[in-house]
Amino acid sequence: MAQKMVAVYGIREGSGKTIVARELAGAFHLRGKKTLLVDMVLGDGQVTRALGLAPEPNLGQWLLEIDRRVRRGLLYFELRFSPEEIASFIQHHYTGLDVLATSPVDFPGQAAGMVEVVVTHLRSLPYEVVVFDTRSAVREYILRILSMVDVVLLVEDSYHYHIQHVAEVLERLREAGVETDHFQLVCNRMPSVVDKSPEEAAADLGLPLAGVLPEHPELRQQRGGAKILSYEVVDRYTQAMNDLIERLE
Repeated sequence: MAQKMVAVYGIREGSGKTIVARELAGAFHLRGKKTLLVDMVLGDGQVTRALGLAPEPNLGQWLLEIDRRVRRGLLYFELRFSPEEIASFIQHHYTGLDVLATSPVDFPGQAAGMVEVVVTHLRSLPYEVVVFDTRSAVREYILRILSMVDVVLLVEDSYHYHIQHVAEVLERLREAGVETDHFQLVCNRMPSVVDKSPEEAAADLGLPLAGVLPEHPELRQQRGGAKILSYEVVDRYTQAMNDLIERLE
């Protein structure tokens, strides 16, 4: 397959988007796809900690090098990094998944240009899939990522109360110049009897429905659910994630 870049985006914190990004990258990797997971939540990413990775190397080191070169007078579009230089910023998880760990530092006012350099260079690497975990915000560097990737998975875990808010944020993104034709909805929880169906929620937003995931075991535990989970619960999530990947492929 040609390289596919996927950004996982959530309208609000707590929707489970980071878990979706992590599980999506892991599932692609298990399918034999050369996959890179990128934690683009500058200054506050959770992927590094969740995967038990070392603090360094990380994305922040790459961004600092970009900043140094720009301060020497180079323009962003003039910057060139070799594959070997880029590899020095990437960690290898014990499962074999490659991870560009979060930057511990944010770069307000500078991040958009830096991120464009990063995404452009990642396009040139021999990864089949690049998955970005993104911040739940309407910031310039986030808008840049959402505009540059092939697919944006919009993660939402509530059908009944938050669909109108999602629609409002989508409108804000469009007003900021982000095309949303490549956005797809991922429902990160099965609907209750009082919720709209996933199909109705997607139709209300004018987005294709990419998939419906059962509540992930981690989210269930964080919200006070059972600590001991049956294989059936885990298997349902795995199957739903595989169905999502098949639609993306």
